[in-house]
Amino acid sequence: MKTIITLLATLVSATAIAQNISNPDFETYSSCPTQQTNLSYALRATDWIRPTAGTSDYFNSCGFSIASHISAYSGSGFVGGYMELRNNPVVNYKEYLTNHLSTPLVAGLTYTFSFYTAHIYGASPAGMMPILSYVDLPAAEQGFIGVVFSSTAPANANTETGSSNYGSIVNTFGSGRVMVPASNTDVYGAASRNTWVKVTLQYTAAGGEEYMTFGQFRPGASSLSNAEGVYYLFDGFDPALSINPLPVTLKYFTAEKEGAAAQLNWVSLNERDLKGFELQRSSDGKKWNAIGFISSRATGGNSTSELPYSFKDDTPLEGINFYRLSQLDRDGHQEYSKVQTLSFGTGNTSISIYPNPVLSTISINGLSGNSTIKLININGATVREGKATTPVAQIDMASIPAGVYYLQIINEEAAISTFKVIKE
Repeated sequence: MKTIITLLATLVSATAIAQNISNPDFETYSSCPTQQTNLSYALRATDWIRPTAGTSDYFNSCGFSIASHISAYSGSGFVGGYMELRNNPVVNYKEYLTNHLSTPLVAGLTYTFSFYTAHIYGASPAGMMPILSYVDLPAAEQGFIGVVFSSTAPANANTETGSSNYGSIVNTFGSGRVMVPASNTDVYGAASRNTWVKVTLQYTAAGGEEYMTFGQFRPGASSLSNAEGVYYLFDGFDPALSINPLPVTLKYFTAEKEGAAAQLNWVSLNERDLKGFELQRSSDGKKWNAIGFISSRATGGNSTSELPYSFKDDTPLEGINFYRLSQLDRDGHQEYSKVQTLSFGTGNTSISIYPNPVLSTISINGLSGNSTIKLININGATVREGKATTPVAQIDMASIPAGVYYLQIINEEAAISTFKVIKE
């Protein structure tokens, strides 16, 4: 039996209230900073908060600054925080900045916002603690600087366990994320060493998001050498998130198996200055790779009629494959489709799961050695994770919302078995 997953586009036409960013240029402050940080006071830039135990910092030429390396992009104030740091025994340390928007985001609308960023490079500026060598972000840790949007502000409870609440904010927190891609060499490379560069991002709202939090969202310990840090600065935010029309409206986007291949089909209802579609695939729903590009079929990238497209992935990954479209317009902006998911191969055929569909508890038989078990939703977020040391394990599914999930089992030899699970 062949299952087709279909995305029906939702057309949104609304008069939206502006979602303003408070104190976007960091010129308003509660008091002039006298040092880099002090645990007795919160971030001194008005309306910006430190949401977790990581102590992001406020700089202003009225007091403490790092003028030896960089000054504010505009005005006198700016903020910064560690994206990665290794200063033994601390190996997983990240700092975040959160702003409470003036009004919640509207579901289905796509918002554009810009800001300026730079990263400290070289020896420690005078007064910066701890004393570190400031470097570029390692290649393996690029692509995770960005923003998480949420209905509530993140807190220590939303950070990785075992990191004293100053590790990464967990992937399951928030309504959605948008990251500066690793391909942006200005942000991650030499261009932003002690120099401001502009970043423009876009986000399609799930609805109800009131908080935007900036930082590095890569989980786990850093690969930096000891006494090295990666420290990014932020300034010059747009005063409000703007709403732009999508470059394309999709009628549907489907993913289906054709033998050992994945067949992707979609139809656009209208296109505006569209360059084309980049096909992207992921094994975990977080880190994406381009697997192909289809140019717009419309003359000049503009059309008001239905246009069909297709793409075949002849070499899908074993296990879960997450697929999405990146819709690229001629000005370089991009939008992402909803994610479609297919699974190929089941790894260890001696493993069985039951019942499926499941209402409350699912049992797993045939495990060997120490196994890691993950329950993953169709957006790539891990909703349950644990270890099993016996041949039989169970997962409590009673409180999990109904829908399609993937059960991923990783044994001691790193072999992956994947099973589709229906929660009723």
